[in-house]
Amino acid sequence: MKELTQENYYSDKEYLTNSRFKQYQQCQAKAYAMENGEWKEERDETPLLLGNYVHSYFESKEAHEAFLAENGAKILAKSGKNKGKLKTEFVIGDKMIASLKDDEGFNRLYHGYASDDVRKELIVYGEIEGVPVKGKLDSINLSRGYFVDLKTMKSIYSDEWSAELKKRVPASVNNILGFGYHGQLGLYRELLKQMTGQNFRPIIVAVSKEAVPDKDIIRIDENWLEEGLEAIKADIVKVWKVATGQQEPKKCGRCDYCRSKKKLDQVMSLDDLINM
Repeated sequence: MKELTQENYYSDKEYLTNSRFKQYQQCQAKAYAMENGEWKEERDETPLLLGNYVHSYFESKEAHEAFLAENGAKILAKSGKNKGKLKTEFVIGDKMIASLKDDEGFNRLYHGYASDDVRKELIVYGEIEGVPVKGKLDSINLSRGYFVDLKTMKSIYSDEWSAELKKRVPASVNNILGFGYHGQLGLYRELLKQMTGQNFRPIIVAVSKEAVPDKDIIRIDENWLEEGLEAIKADIVKVWKVATGQQEPKKCGRCDYCRSKKKLDQVMSLDDLINM
């Protein structure tokens, strides 16, 4: 396998990432078509750009400046009285940053003490069920044995219904379970163990996108880390075979890509729809 660097990390396809894995879980046909340039997904880039805007600030001054240089046309106003300033939908990013940057607890956790060996955007890699996998850590404290994942969320505590747990839960629970973050952190922990022989503690720092941002430190319990990693292990070989062209990708039948390929070649009954 090739040596992974900050320069080739995102272009490399010899390793599977958690985000690629999740794309193939959602729809194999769509993910395969996107990777081969046959389909371009139309989606609102704002949440991703907002998250990266906040992340880059806490990575380093250089990383934040590089992000602005690369994405300025998308996040900065081009005309009017706010020319050169953040567009309205990104102003919340500065509020999220402000809520964390002077917080003593956050700084101790994310940046560590002066004597700590803390790395930002550390690349981790290894094998899961024989499949080469890689990831990037927002912040890892090698001296104290933990790593931190900074998550931006719509809300942390607003009340929501969880289809998985079949009860109302704080929005952060739906965010973590819905996006598979417990699996992601379980995966990163396993890759770190393969690289170092040590067990690191995964921690989430959540910050909300509310007008007055909320924030919290969330520990993922062991049972959820194990469940998330086992779910990845159950599907990863199948996903890798599809991603590497060894197996024909299947259509989910419900996504935008599948709808674009749909032909009216069957009749659905009301009972069929009810029992799907």
